[in-house]
Amino acid sequence: MWQAGGGTANKASATRANLKQANIKAKKSLGQNFLTDEAILKSIVAAAGVTAADVVLEVGPGTGNLTRCLVATGAQVIAVEKDDTLVERLREEFARTPNIELVHGDILRVGIPGILQQMQQRYEQKQQQQQQQEQQQQPEASTSGRGAPGPAPAQAWRQRPGGAGLGSLKVVANLPYNITKDFLKATLPLGGVVSELSIMIQHEVAERLVDPTPSRPDYRAMSIYTHYYSSPKYRLRIPRQKYFPVPGVDGALVTFRLAPPSKRPQVPSERAFHALVAKAFSERRKMMRNSMQPLYSSLQVEAALEACKLRRDARAQELSVERFVALHWALHRLKAAAAGDGAATQLAGGGESGQLAGTEPPADAL
Repeated sequence: MWQAGGGTANKASATRANLKQANIKAKKSLGQNFLTDEAILKSIVAAAGVTAADVVLEVGPGTGNLTRCLVATGAQVIAVEKDDTLVERLREEFARTPNIELVHGDILRVGIPGILQQMQQRYEQKQQQQQQQEQQQQPEASTSGRGAPGPAPAQAWRQRPGGAGLGSLKVVANLPYNITKDFLKATLPLGGVVSELSIMIQHEVAERLVDPTPSRPDYRAMSIYTHYYSSPKYRLRIPRQKYFPVPGVDGALVTFRLAPPSKRPQVPSERAFHALVAKAFSERRKMMRNSMQPLYSSLQVEAALEACKLRRDARAQELSVERFVALHWALHRLKAAAAGDGAATQLAGGGESGQLAGTEPPADAL
């Protein structure tokens, strides 16, 4: 059984003792650096705004230090752990804890929608088991005066206000630094399912993601992606000494309030919009009229820039999210107009189809 540890020093020593006792070494391949400071752990839970009414998905619970703080709030916790050994230790520790469900899996492979589907399957299985138990106990209950048994643990997460999968899910994670970008790209678009992310990432990456100001040296396509889907906020710097093993850089807690689809900037196609942004930043030193080929011709880009009242020599790092949205609309209209002219010409020449050409880029454009 893991030792939970008390204060900051005890938490760090307990983490080391647990790993040593179980003959477990932190795996560099999984980016394992366990957060051991009690005060910071509690600050993370407070910043995430976790209450007993919430459903929380924790990615990478590791030795369970943050997990214990989340469970203590009374929230229903779904903890996803990839490490084979650690997940067994967590199952042993939380075997009798009703408000936690442990999932053994890789969050990048399964994805949050996949995790929720697993939870739905668990819920249905336990519901069937409960119904069978009720049928077996019905004669006894009628004579003894006892009521039906309480809800199965997996059912509890479905009974929270709003229910998981309806925008009420909160994600809290001490992320392995090496999966930050992939995790955010997969999770930020889930604003219809997830309300907020509270994650620990590298301090330098955190500063870059939360600042929406164009023309910075570190302004990138990921900056546009982040602010298109969410409102990020830098919450807390975490010294590297608060982790075990000690990483080479400081960490930071960042919260991302996810926008549901109806609250995001409206574009003709999100897929085409992000393809445009990625292409524009792929050669950031070039002027956009030269860097956008073959998605768009130089003439199309120049015309779109002029329509948006932007300079003909504009570069990607100079444009805010709002200006990229305006540029995408201008390019979309130009392509639609060109497709319309082509269709009219084809009809005049006796072509077989008058259907307009699509305006989205081909699949390989992404």
